[in-house]
Amino acid sequence: MIASKLHLRRLYAFPAVFLLISTIAVFRYVQKYFVDVNLGQILFFINTSAKGADTHFVSLFIQHCIITPSLYALAICYLPMLNFWHFKCKVGYNTFISLLSLILIIGYIFYKTDSETLRHFFSNERTDFYERYYTEPREVEIQIPQKKNLIILHIESLEETFENQKFFGTNLLADLREFEEENVQFKNFHDGYATDFTQGSVMALFTGMPVKYHNLVNKFGKENHFFKGYYSLGKILKDNGYVLSSVQGTDSNFGGMKIFLQDNDFTDMVDMNTIKKNYPQYEQKGTWGYTDDVVLEVAKDRVDYLSRQKPYFLYVQTIDTHVGHKPEVKKYPQYDNIYYNIIHHTELHIADFLKWLQERPDYKDTVILVMGDHLRMGNDFPMPNERRVYNLFINTPQPQNVNRTFTQVDMFPTVIEALGGKIKNHRLGIGTSLFSEEPTFSEVYSEEFLRETLAKRNKLYEKKFMQ
Repeated sequence: MIASKLHLRRLYAFPAVFLLISTIAVFRYVQKYFVDVNLGQILFFINTSAKGADTHFVSLFIQHCIITPSLYALAICYLPMLNFWHFKCKVGYNTFISLLSLILIIGYIFYKTDSETLRHFFSNERTDFYERYYTEPREVEIQIPQKKNLIILHIESLEETFENQKFFGTNLLADLREFEEENVQFKNFHDGYATDFTQGSVMALFTGMPVKYHNLVNKFGKENHFFKGYYSLGKILKDNGYVLSSVQGTDSNFGGMKIFLQDNDFTDMVDMNTIKKNYPQYEQKGTWGYTDDVVLEVAKDRVDYLSRQKPYFLYVQTIDTHVGHKPEVKKYPQYDNIYYNIIHHTELHIADFLKWLQERPDYKDTVILVMGDHLRMGNDFPMPNERRVYNLFINTPQPQNVNRTFTQVDMFPTVIEALGGKIKNHRLGIGTSLFSEEPTFSEVYSEEFLRETLAKRNKLYEKKFMQ
């Protein structure tokens, strides 16, 4: 009797019901593991390669956002089979459930997505901010006479906040203190518009520009090139005789990183796959690739190699301190919190890498930047209200003022002037060098104004970067 009712026509409503439950599950998943993710970032990632994503997060997504919603949707579709269920409707049970599900999906998305994000995404509001303030790098005189080596350690979610001993009960970055006392650390480094996730931060560092998301959805399935042809940090250094190399412990295909670095003239790129092939002595312990201690050991090897091809630019990217990520690292007796252990493990190996560099004969001829990519996402452990992204410049000129207010876009011209370079008017893209006395746009305008303005559409931006 029951078998006769298990007819496939009862699955007519399945797609709509599944989509409803899955939509709710996705929002709950994002809220749990990536609290601050917005609509723009979601569009970015669905339009770039998912290859190389953390298998832990992928398995959780499949379980919570696909398998469980499928089971619930099947149960709802076959509810009329139950004897106590009496549903009378002229349009039919499946049609009614389908329409109701679609209505609820639309309502839920609008309810869970803040009105400002939706308004900017769907509206045609425009700004002339770029026409007034954008500086085209190709049209600016840029000189780098000293040709010092450059190493950038772009550390996942590294915050100056972790030094707050009063809040955490300890300084989680204590091993970096000696380097901070002898070098340059700018204050008030905060996330800017569209730079509060790794790829956005990377692109801001290399271009002095935020990543905008309009029309990305129309490019779904295509190989996306962001800022292709732009006269970026990589291209400027390449034109000044630098050899460009990168190291990361994850798959560089994820998030379009490999394509972006190739577009920036990187030819020597080491990632998870390269380490597995060329450095068999290291064991992959993390679900997302190699842990930060391995990445920094490989970076030492690349420095040895690159030092024979001076000047060089080595870009290093880490992952261990990503929200929700729990790589296998050494446990430290003083920390009960697993995430404190991970943060301390990373900063300990950063300090070790810097001490190793100090012993090299070309140390003083090497500019080093240690910076967080953005503020830590999520709520996996308590954080103070006042938070700042980490930055540390080593072997650079002494700035007039370290009490600056700035975001990731300002790092582009700042890195060039950290090398002793000279930039007319000290601005590139919409970034301002912190080694100059020129105010950044974050010092001229409020954070709220900049986020509101940069979210609007702009003719110059779309013409140059969104074709």
